[in-house]
Order: sequence, then C-alpha cells, then structure tokens
Amino acid sequence: MAGRAGQTGVERVLAGVGAAGSAVGRWLQPDFGSPSVSLSTVAWLDSFQPSLMPRTSVLQGVVGGLAVLMSRSVSSNTERALEPLLGHRTDLSRRLGVRAAVAVAGHALTLLPQADDERLWWSGLREGGSMLRSVAVGGAIHDLAGEAWRRQRSPNAVAVTATAAGVISGVALWANRRLENRTAAVEPWPIEQRNRLPQSALVSGAVVLGGRVIGEAVGVSRRALRAWLGAGPVKAALADAINLSAWGGSAALAYQTGVSRIAVANSAIEPGYDTPPDTPRVSGSRSSRSLFTLLGRQGRRFVVDVLTEDTITQTMGEPTRGQPVRIYVGVDSRPLYPTGRAELALEELERAGAYERSHLLLVSPTGTGWVDQTLIESAELLARGDIATCAIQYGAFPSFLAMQKVPLGRSQFRILLLGVRERLRAMPPEQRPRVWVFGESMGAWTSSDVVMHQGIAGFDHYGVDAALWVGLPWLAKWSRSGMTRGSSDLVPPGTVEVFDRIEQVEALSGAAQDRLRALILSHDNDPIAVLGPDLLVQQPAWLRSGERGRGVPPTMHWTPIVTFLQTAGDALNSLVQVPGRFTSYGHDYRADMARFVQAAYDFPAVTEEQMQAVEAKLVELDLDRARRLGKVPGPPEPDVVTNP
Repeated sequence: MAGRAGQTGVERVLAGVGAAGSAVGRWLQPDFGSPSVSLSTVAWLDSFQPSLMPRTSVLQGVVGGLAVLMSRSVSSNTERALEPLLGHRTDLSRRLGVRAAVAVAGHALTLLPQADDERLWWSGLREGGSMLRSVAVGGAIHDLAGEAWRRQRSPNAVAVTATAAGVISGVALWANRRLENRTAAVEPWPIEQRNRLPQSALVSGAVVLGGRVIGEAVGVSRRALRAWLGAGPVKAALADAINLSAWGGSAALAYQTGVSRIAVANSAIEPGYDTPPDTPRVSGSRSSRSLFTLLGRQGRRFVVDVLTEDTITQTMGEPTRGQPVRIYVGVDSRPLYPTGRAELALEELERAGAYERSHLLLVSPTGTGWVDQTLIESAELLARGDIATCAIQYGAFPSFLAMQKVPLGRSQFRILLLGVRERLRAMPPEQRPRVWVFGESMGAWTSSDVVMHQGIAGFDHYGVDAALWVGLPWLAKWSRSGMTRGSSDLVPPGTVEVFDRIEQVEALSGAAQDRLRALILSHDNDPIAVLGPDLLVQQPAWLRSGERGRGVPPTMHWTPIVTFLQTAGDALNSLVQVPGRFTSYGHDYRADMARFVQAAYDFPAVTEEQMQAVEAKLVELDLDRARRLGKVPGPPEPDVVTNP
C-alpha cells in the first residue's frame, strides 16, 4: 500500500495501462491451449473445400474466420456444460471417462435414420450428436496434451517450437491442398477470383480476433451490470436482459445507419439517365404523375431504356404492333404509403394506354427497385412492342439488406393485381390483355408470396395467366412450402415446374408445356436459391449422391455449419455480373432470359433466326447501358457491375 501511495500520477497511469494491456492480452490469446482448437482447426480446413462459387481471398478468409468462431462457440459452450462432470484438470481418468461417455452418446445420435423429408429437429439431433462426438474427441486430445506437458520437468523450448511449427506447417499444407482442389473443382467465374492461402489466413485471423473482442466486450458489460445490480437470480436475469438489449439495440442502430446511407444513392441522378423520356407511353414523362425525379435510380433507368419501334422492327425483321408502355412508381413517389403507390401505378397504366396492349406484364422488383432489363427487353421484342410493363419500388438498398421490406413489396403487388383485375373485368373479354407476372430474386419472393395460400387457384383469383419466377430464394414462402417441387395440394401436377435450363422445358410435350402456369428458372448452382438455415444441420437433397445438378462440384460435400457459411459467401459472390458477357451460371440468368420469356408467356411464335437476333440485341443493349453508366469506358473489354 505504501509503495502504491508513493507512486506519482504518471506512474499510476502507466501501471493502469499495463494492467489493461495484460487484460487485453488475456482476452485475445489464441486458442492453442483450449479444448476447442481441434474442432476449430477442422472447421477452418473444411471452409477451403469446393462449394458452388469461386471466392476471393477476402471472402474465403471471412468464411473461414466465421467457421472458427462458430465451432469455437459450440465447443466452449459444451465444455462449460460438462465442467461439473469433468472435475479437476489433474483428474485425467475421470475427464477421459466423461469424454468417452459423451462421445458414445454422440455417436449413438449419429445413427438415427435419415429420411428425405425429415424434420429439422430430427436432423439437428443427429448432427448435434456428431458435434458432441467431435467436441469429446477434441477435449480428450487437449487433456492428454496437457497431462504430457505437466509431466515435463523442464520443457525443451526447441522441441516445443519445432512441434508447434510442424503442426502449423501441416495445417497450412493441408489447407493449401484443399484450396488447390477447390480451384480445380469450381467452375471459373467471368472475372478472376484470386484466392491465396496467406491472405485468406490473415483475413480469417482478423475475423476471429474481431469476434473475440466483441464477445469479450459483451461479457465485460454483462459482468459489470450483474455487479451493479447485485446478487440473486432475478437480478442476474435482469442484467443479462439489459445487456442483450443494449448490444442488440446498438447493432440495430448501426445497421439502420448503414442502410440509410446506402439508400441515399437511390435519389442520385446519373449522367446517362438525367433526361426525362419524351414519350407519353412511359412514367417520368411530362404527362406523367409519377415524377422523373422521384423514380429513383433504378426507376429512371427503367423508363429511359424503353425500346423504340425502330429497334424492335430492325431486330425482329417485321413491323411492330405498337409502342411499348413502361410504368414505374418509385418508393419516394407521393403519396408515401403502399396503397397510394399502387393507386398511382394504376392511374399511370390507364393514362399511358396500357390496356390497349395485348400483353400486360406486372413485375415486382428487387430490394433496390431493380428490374432485369434483359427480361423487359426480351418481352418487348418478342411481343413486337404490343406490351405494357408495370413495377412498383418498395426498397432502396440491396436485397440482402432489405428482407424486412418483403411484406411491403408483397402488399403493394397484391393491390396492383387487384386493381388490374377489377379494371379488366370492366372490359369485354375479347379486348382484355393477357396478364403475366415476373419476379427475379427478391422480386420473385414478393410476387410469389401473393398467391402463397391459394396456390394455382390464386392465379385465377387475380386474373393472372402465367408467371415466370427467376432465382427464387429459398427463404420465399412459395419455395419453403414445397410448392416449387409440386408437393403441395395447392399445386395440381404439371402446373408448376422448376428448370435449370431451357432444354428441360423443350423436352416436355406440347400438352405438358400448355399446363404450366408458373415456370421457375433456378440454376442448380445458384446459392441464393438454396441458402437457408436448414444447411446448418441438414444435408440438402442437391448434395446427395446422384442428385447433383449442373455446376455443383462433384467433390463438394455437406458439413454442419461450414456448408451454410460457404453458401452464404457464395451467395454474395454470385451477384457479380459482367456487362455484355451473359452466362447461365449462379445467379446470372441473362443468357437464359429470352428463351424462357418466350416459353413462359404466350407471345407470337418466332423463328430460330429471330431468337438469335433477339439474344444478340440483348447483349448489345446491355453493353450500351454499361457505357452510359461509366461501367465500360468504350468498346474495349467490359468492366464489372453487380446485380442489385
């Protein structure tokens, strides 16, 4: 006490900094001495195995780091639960006995029978047993290594260093071998995806470090709140609730701040799309109530890029049947509520003469308000201009940040369908346009949800002739209910089918094609179409032997937790598109679009020469659009953009 009292202020500050540094050092020390090291190492190595998409070093490192954190959490929580049974660390026999019993119990759970349609809780039991067995084995290795270390009277530093270096080198060589196998197994992406082991390892380390810092900070605040509120189970529960609420609220605030800044870009006027269209047949024109400045970035692109009659005539080699109509209502359009936006869209359809067209295409956009121009241009060309298209924006940021907007998009689309239905009922049947529905990615989610509880009967209820849904996410209710697989009573056989490529449609008989009311285009290797929480504990059908589709690596296998993280990383990378370079791969459906549009909607017949002319024109239009946006500086090699 006397020594401490004699310290100067600077010395006390330095002592405090030293103590804090020691505490931080204890927080951030690596897991080399932890029972979780074995499971974490295996999880990190598994993250290098083949999956659906190529990955960069950064994305690979993030996936590997998250795999380590999640496996460490499983192992640590299991160890904490077993601690009362394990006893003191020096009682090796007891600890090994407990771990053996846990391993046996876990192995027994892994023997539970597997069925194609089993419940997630049943899969969770079986895979939970696998994790218990792994944790027990890892803990036994840790206990044996610790006992061997304690029995050394004077540990040899050289031997310890050599052993550690050998283990690290072995893990690195193993990881590099898996990375090479992954690179060879996964199909190349249109742009190079550089993935190197040193960079990936550094990123993984940073992710693990960040996760541990956050975890320790949550623990510190939890302990501080418990100490402040006092002893007792009720007060402890209250402290935990306050702590979780504070951290959850902070995360929600950071999220809202981030997406709000992203959404600001929605109102930015782009140089290539700064002039309102001069045709009254589209929104944003001088005669339109849907103002050009309020259409948002995606809406302005949509209305400005309407095809001209000359373009349609030159491409199809025959006269047009009218000027295409494009209606768009932005999320900022007045009035600012779902019913108001839908009413404005219905007014715009009436004003622009949409009901004079033979085809009416109703589209639900993605989270940013993006509508696939390749789809719209295909429809306008194949309909020879005799078509009206309508879309209502419901969000202003990327779909993976806009999932909370799904109910809004669904509500707006339902009101639009009802309004169109009532308008068509007032027309003579022979004068009514055919009504088509389209949605891609989140747009497929929001539009398919409208008929979720009615199935195919919902098509008749809303007056929809047919639908084309592209890249339908696993999270969509339609997908999750099994209706995409025809396993619901709401879907008569042959009315809904899922296709990976157009050859599968063409293989159907004419009668079978006529029965289709909904075509779902979903690439076998589209991670967005298969990404769901079931991947955490359940092996999916698309990874079982004999059921792998096009683009799914034959050497890819399912691993609890890790496959989910890999697929989530693949979903982010699958959004990359290269202007003018159409592929039928991952979440890029541009190469498939024209032929699927012709197959889904009852447009006039085309020759193969006309279809090839349409596909060539779509590539040309895509490059022109990229040049106006500055994504491609000129005729040379195209740059990269991202599908929102």
